[in-house]
Amino acid sequence: MSFQGFCEWLSHTSLSVSLREAPYDYPVLLIVHVLSIALFGGMVAMGNLRVLGVAMQGVPVSQVINQFRPWKWLGFAVLLVTGVLLTISDPMEYHDNIMFWISAALILLVGVNGLIFHYGIYRDVATWDESVSAPASARRWACVSLFLWIAIVFAGRAIAFF
Repeated sequence: MSFQGFCEWLSHTSLSVSLREAPYDYPVLLIVHVLSIALFGGMVAMGNLRVLGVAMQGVPVSQVINQFRPWKWLGFAVLLVTGVLLTISDPMEYHDNIMFWISAALILLVGVNGLIFHYGIYRDVATWDESVSAPASARRWACVSLFLWIAIVFAGRAIAFF
């Protein structure tokens, strides 16, 4: 079965039809999805802003990141579930939407960026934890993360227009 065939089959399932045709399911999912993006992206942004020395300069970087970690994972879990359900609601529409694929790729890049940061420069956080200015490499990763999040917001919003 081709990917397009799978999407066609999926669009005829009862879950897909229900999500697409029920009066409140899709709008509620979309609202929860946007709120989860705000939660997840906001927590990531606050950590990045601390690494950049722009926010919460009096709080150690590790404390900021650890404090936001549970909220970040909650936002990511809700983002993932609602994103999958939104995609299931009209798989043929998303199958051909270039902005959907760009936003999905950007989310993967955010994850890769986070893993590289966490298992790379962040392993040495004890040496720069309380300084106002993090090392240049950590600041670069924070800038990349912020750029990716801004791109995700634009790409996600553009899905409706493509």
